[in-house]
Amino acid sequence: MRRCFLILLAWVAMVASALAPAIAQSRENKFLPAKSWAFQLVNLGAEEQARIAASPFDVVVIDSEHHEGGEWKDGRPMTRPEIEKMQRKPDGSRRLVIAYFSIGEAEDYRKYWRDEWNKQRPGWIGKESKEWKHNFYVQYWEPTWQDIVLKFAEQVIASGFDGFYIDRADAYYNFGDTKQARDRMEAFVLKLVGHIRSKKPDAQILIQNAEELLDRPAYVAAIDGVAKEDLLYGISHKEEPNKRTDIDYSTPLLQKFQGQGKKVFVIEYLTRRDYVLDAKKRLDALGFTMYMGPRGLASLNLQAADINSYQGPSAETLAAAAAAAGAAKAAAASSKPAAPPTVASKAKAAVKNAVAATKEKAKAVAARAKAAASPAQPKKAN
Repeated sequence: MRRCFLILLAWVAMVASALAPAIAQSRENKFLPAKSWAFQLVNLGAEEQARIAASPFDVVVIDSEHHEGGEWKDGRPMTRPEIEKMQRKPDGSRRLVIAYFSIGEAEDYRKYWRDEWNKQRPGWIGKESKEWKHNFYVQYWEPTWQDIVLKFAEQVIASGFDGFYIDRADAYYNFGDTKQARDRMEAFVLKLVGHIRSKKPDAQILIQNAEELLDRPAYVAAIDGVAKEDLLYGISHKEEPNKRTDIDYSTPLLQKFQGQGKKVFVIEYLTRRDYVLDAKKRLDALGFTMYMGPRGLASLNLQAADINSYQGPSAETLAAAAAAAGAAKAAAASSKPAAPPTVASKAKAAVKNAVAATKEKAKAVAARAKAAASPAQPKKAN
């Protein structure tokens, strides 16, 4: 009898496992009707929240916290009343407001970051990202980190967001992009999404990049959409067309994902009118929903609400792009220690200093000769 019972349990588990993707697929995907979207991570004070509420975008991704003055420190969690205001569009219809957070990097401005980590980080936290200051690589399969993320997700759910924008699901690149690294990330995402939906069954899940995982049925079934950065332009973080090989790698994976009833969003960090209109035309043909914004994502680009009528960057967009470029340059400069002087550079500096000294000495000699040849000038009376 016991043996029959165990066989029955095994059969039920097998059937449940087989049906899980189908059950997940039957969940309503609220991203599918979206015709526009926007993305803003900093400067989320009352004024910016009002701009978001007044905008026409169907989906808006924002950080789960507000950091005063755009400074990445001492973040204040967004409140439910704040989220509810942004969820209403000007015409009274509903907008999805999605919370951003990273699962492949730890951020030292989050509430979960401990003061002692500034002096001595635990072994599962690695080096700081060269691209983004205050972001640290993590061994994302470690239970301690996963527990932190699960608790963080609960806090976000309590704020009233419609779902989650999960960044750095492609952190397997930091660990050799091996099958094991990808397997570990898939397992983590499935664990996280399962936990989120145990608290909020209708939570919408949007993953940034990581299209290499889109050939995994359980992973695809668990999520609702993908947001791809730099699909056509800017993969080098310069405003220039991507190589055909890069485009041809990602596009079929995204199209197959879309064919499974999922949503594909694309963000292109562009300002040039010809590039913007070209990207819009090509992405429309693919059925992907485009947003264009400053790479720093420090402001809402309202011009992206009607890309087909785009005439060129606004002063605000240009200022945001310049600020992002300056921040990236400063971060790169601060992360690269000055190279020690070589023998050649020392010799070059010595020659330069000697030449400068000779010129100054010559000037002084000429000045003294000129003074000796000129008649003395009477002093002015007081």
